[in-house]
Amino acid sequence: MINHLEGNLDRMESRLHNLGFPVDDEVFAADPSPQTLLDDSQGPDAAQDLLNIYPSPQPDATAPDVNPRILPPFKKRPSPPAAAPPCFDVPRYLGGILSTGSFSMISREGMEWISQKAGIDSMQSLMDLASSGDGGFEADYPLYGISPRRTFCPLPPQQDIMRLLQKYVEYFNVLFPIFKQSELLSLFAEEGVQMWSQSAGGWASINVILAVAYMLPGNGAGDQPDHEKSSLFLKAALEVVNELYLGPPDIRGLQALLTMTILFLSAAASRPCNFLISVAIHISDQLGLGRADIPPIFSPEEARHGQTIFWFAYCLDREISVRFGQPPVQSDEAVSAALPMDAPASDTYAMPTSGQPGTFNAFRSACELARIRGHVYQDLYSAPAVKRPFDQILASVGQLDEQLQAWKKSIPSEYQPDSRSIAPPVSAILVHLHHTYYNCMIAIHSLVAARGINSAQDLMDINGLSFRPDSFSNPRVLLSASLISKAARASINLIKYLPRDDISLGITMYYPTIALKTLASSIVRNPRDTCQIYNMRILDQAESFLSSNPWKTASEGMQRLVKQCAEYRSVAERAMKEAF
Repeated sequence: MINHLEGNLDRMESRLHNLGFPVDDEVFAADPSPQTLLDDSQGPDAAQDLLNIYPSPQPDATAPDVNPRILPPFKKRPSPPAAAPPCFDVPRYLGGILSTGSFSMISREGMEWISQKAGIDSMQSLMDLASSGDGGFEADYPLYGISPRRTFCPLPPQQDIMRLLQKYVEYFNVLFPIFKQSELLSLFAEEGVQMWSQSAGGWASINVILAVAYMLPGNGAGDQPDHEKSSLFLKAALEVVNELYLGPPDIRGLQALLTMTILFLSAAASRPCNFLISVAIHISDQLGLGRADIPPIFSPEEARHGQTIFWFAYCLDREISVRFGQPPVQSDEAVSAALPMDAPASDTYAMPTSGQPGTFNAFRSACELARIRGHVYQDLYSAPAVKRPFDQILASVGQLDEQLQAWKKSIPSEYQPDSRSIAPPVSAILVHLHHTYYNCMIAIHSLVAARGINSAQDLMDINGLSFRPDSFSNPRVLLSASLISKAARASINLIKYLPRDDISLGITMYYPTIALKTLASSIVRNPRDTCQIYNMRILDQAESFLSSNPWKTASEGMQRLVKQCAEYRSVAERAMKEAF
């Protein structure tokens, strides 16, 4: 019994030493003041070093206020484990309690006992960490909160925040309603938002929302995008990514990750996009947002918005997969949630129809198209697909083309791609939907067109090819070259509807760039074809339009698109001159 008790006391003293409290005989006898203990154990300089957010001196406005005696409390942490390890148990008679049994040294009762014996006022911070209501650490997330949070730019005044939020809602949130408007207001409700009063997801959301808002154009002449401030707030949001991944799943963190992904997608940065979307899908799976039966921790309204967020993540995942040639993170086999029946709260995705009652749900249609794009990558561009014989690829091209045409027919005729009834101004959502359709058409038929196949005779002339009966189930596979040229021309014709803000433009300009490259490649492959004269004229018109546009000088993305257009046109023109 004595040996067991001494062992427990030794472990208790070791734990107290690890927490930074001296437990020798003099401490318990003299009962020193809190300031003396603080000076001996950690001290103000050590606390400042722990919370210092810069490697070099920075302006005072960018550093959080720190009381050197009390460490900032971590709010909204997960609850502590239900049972403490037995090595932290203390016999009650040692605490002056005339009863049998023991109490845990890391329970609230144990914290109070340590504070009473050691005379440490700052033990209240440790008690807050161990309390079930305010914070603590779960055994499942031992590294949660291990990453330091840093600020690189002070938050703007409340008046400026409201102006930035208005820009965010008007320009960004209508296209990407990842946050509800009430959520946006609640994040910035407090006057002077404090870094340590926010959860990891909340702090990341605040910074990435400001990063987006500073990139958007304003209504006034002097309200121009501030890319420097935007990059600083984005940097602060990225500081929290490790905490989001290592910590418990948080829907606010998921929203922040998706918004960061959109920012990097607009910059065509493949590696950050791949990493961020994988973390986002990981958190979404943990929250169960892709399942038909969402966990009961969500209210019905939260469940609906959670599934909207899931489908946004799904579409982004497929977009990144097709753009950068990477396998999608989200597996279709792991998704049991039905396609969204209702459009997001933003009215942009609900379009009125003239030929039938109700509205056209563009969001559901975008999710269906994202599924088809996932099949395109899996069947044509994945590692196993490239090893398949050509007759199987030909059959897959026909099947995927049938799926794409069925999707097109499911859209009301006035909103279908190639429809002549669409009159300006055209919705940005509809422009993006049409661009995606044409890009998917190019991706499906490029593998056949690249082999120079324009007829059944061209296939027969290829030595060593044997064909299955289903290889020609869709005769459109023999028209692949003309289909991709037609899709490229249609995508280039949408250039006049390109958005003006840097984020939407950066995301959208990928499509006309691929279309310009496709037309130029078609001319280089077969410069003597009379159809290439018309394609060359389209390239000339596109370059002329982009070069003469007055707002091209204000956007780096537009300047990049103009340069690429000129390069593709020059290559195609040289090929035609050499042919004739």
